[in-house]
This record gives sequence, structure tokens and C-alpha cells, in this order.
Amino acid sequence: MNQNQRRECGRNSAAMRRLMSRADYMAEADGAAAMDNFEHPQQEDFDSEEMRGSMQMILAQNIGNFVVIEFLIGTGGIMRKQGMLYFVGRSFVTLYDEAANNFIICDIFSIKFVYFYMPNDRPRQNFNLLPGNSNNMHR
Repeated sequence: MNQNQRRECGRNSAAMRRLMSRADYMAEADGAAAMDNFEHPQQEDFDSEEMRGSMQMILAQNIGNFVVIEFLIGTGGIMRKQGMLYFVGRSFVTLYDEAANNFIICDIFSIKFVYFYMPNDRPRQNFNLLPGNSNNMHR
């Protein structure tokens, strides 16, 4: 696929452009950025021999997409988190939960499955709410 045929994805996705257009979003010259009270370093491209085909590279190529990620907790527990894939580091991913207007940093080595949603499609339930307490996401 050549550059003219590439779909808008990653930092060029509509969702990321919407976030970057917010008044509280500030980009630094080195590629780092801050939004409200959350800062992140420059996004790595993971385009090295040892990182090609890695979970980090696949996720970084899909920044801006809405995802549900399943994490293995302990020896058998699964926890799901959802949001826009905002940033990918070597050992973590950051999701942006637009409904709650917050960021969730997750351990990349606990990830077992990642569900990518089509634009404007969302899961039927909010996986960021903890069981037994539907009011735990106060702003």
C-alpha cells in the first residue's frame, strides 16, 4: 500500500486529531505531549529488527483505534479495559477513556487479547467499571 492509499490511522486518525485539537493538548518539539494533567514521552516507532512483529509494534501502528484489551491477572483472572489506544511504550500501553475523560496505563506484558473495533462501533458494556460499583467513575 503506498502513501496515497494508506488509511488514516495512528497519530493521523480522526480520534487522535480530535484529541490533539483540544485546547488542553500541548505537543512538544521532540514528539512528547501533554493533555490536561497527563504527560507522555515521544512515541517510539518500534521499527527495529528485534521489535518488528512485536505486540508493541502492532499496537503502535494502531494508535487512535478503539480497543478492548484483556489482561491476565494472577494465574487465571481476566480483566478487561477499553478506550482509544493513545500511546504505546516498551512496557505499557495507555488508553484514553473518552466517557470518563481519563487515561488508563496498562502493563503490556499482561495483555492476552486485544479487540479492535470498527470506527463508531463500541462494546455494549463499559469494561472500565469495576464489578459491584457502577458509580466509581466520578469526574
